[in-house]
Amino acid sequence: MQIGIRALDDSLSLQKNKQPLIHCIFNSIYAKDLEKSIINYNGNPMFSNSLEEYAEITSKAYSLLISLDDLNNTKIDEIEKSIRIARRKGIPIVLDILGVNISFLRKEIALRFINRYNINVVTGKLEEFKVLVLKKDKLEKEKSSNYKLKEDTALRVSLRNFSKIYNTIVVVKCNNYYLTDGFSEFYINREINEENKLLEIQAILSGLISVGVAAASNTEERFKGVLVAIMTMAVSEKITEQKNLIYRENIKLKEYLLDEIININSDKLNKFSKVDYLFLR
Repeated sequence: MQIGIRALDDSLSLQKNKQPLIHCIFNSIYAKDLEKSIINYNGNPMFSNSLEEYAEITSKAYSLLISLDDLNNTKIDEIEKSIRIARRKGIPIVLDILGVNISFLRKEIALRFINRYNINVVTGKLEEFKVLVLKKDKLEKEKSSNYKLKEDTALRVSLRNFSKIYNTIVVVKCNNYYLTDGFSEFYINREINEENKLLEIQAILSGLISVGVAAASNTEERFKGVLVAIMTMAVSEKITEQKNLIYRENIKLKEYLLDEIININSDKLNKFSKVDYLFLR
């Protein structure tokens, strides 16, 4: 599937014109990369170390981006206040389920937020989503993520059902990027070396998505904003990979990746992206 140049231009122009403020409640390890990715994608990131500021910053933001790190009861309560403010004001929420597969608390809080509130986008790695969507007996059998999600019909059904039940857009990071709204499925091709998947780029896609949804003014624009954000990430990875840099220069690779994001345009997206889709309605 190829999205037309005009549609790509329209989506990218929304961000350039709006330059939305993004309230980031995110793992501090990834804060620098997240900040750069949002700035390079025409957004304005806002972080705070003060829990007391969370609600105030959210009320002024165009989207709220949350990851589940360094949790305690006080922080969880303050995050939930921010979520409630975002819901009241119609501010889109992006939840990165970072680490739900290694921490029961993170899994519990992720499900609590998703159950109680309309989280607009939930994003995470394949192994993280498996913990949320599969029953324990099936999860025991699902040890390897080294396969193509497109070929795993049962898991895709579980992901689509999750998306429909909670009225959320699901974005899965795996061999290829996978996107569903519960009815349609998109597969965005990744061409990045296996070794280079170890780069600390976990937060970058979440940053792009948060800008994409923040710039949108309706459901259709929001979904398109998420898709274009994923295409931007995939194309930036592809161009960076083509530079043929070696693994030990991984820090430089990340810098090139961020540079590609700032230079993204509709021509590059149209030329380099490969998107397959299946409409299930």
